Amino acid sequence: MKLPLIAIVEDDQFVRTATASLIRSIGLGTESFASAEAFLQEDLSRFACVISDVQMPGLSGLDLLRIAGERCAGLPVILMTAFPDPRIERRAMAGGARYFLEKPCDPETVVSSLEAVIRSRGAG
Repeated sequence: MKLPLIAIVEDDQFVRTATASLIRSIGLGTESFASAEAFLQEDLSRFACVISDVQMPGLSGLDLLRIAGERCAGLPVILMTAFPDPRIERRAMAGGARYFLEKPCDPETVVSSLEAVIRSRGAG
């Protein structure tokens, strides 16, 4: 059986690596990207979920959410930010984000959010 593949889009290499390690530890596959632009060059249908930072150079996580939604309807996106702002959270949720997590993210919250998304898609 093929593992669900989770895309991690994060400009901070330490956070990207730590998030990938956490996700692999629960038995899921990961592919990491340093920017939204790099991720958006991929075949988005390969991924069961995207975990993305909100604030990144170039395209933001909100941009990624919008573009990914246009290209691959139904692709779940979990957004993370170190700069929580209720207005940005409202925009994210209205734009279709499944979860909006504050950094540093509690690993259990990341795992439970991701597992809920995977279950809702019937991919795990």
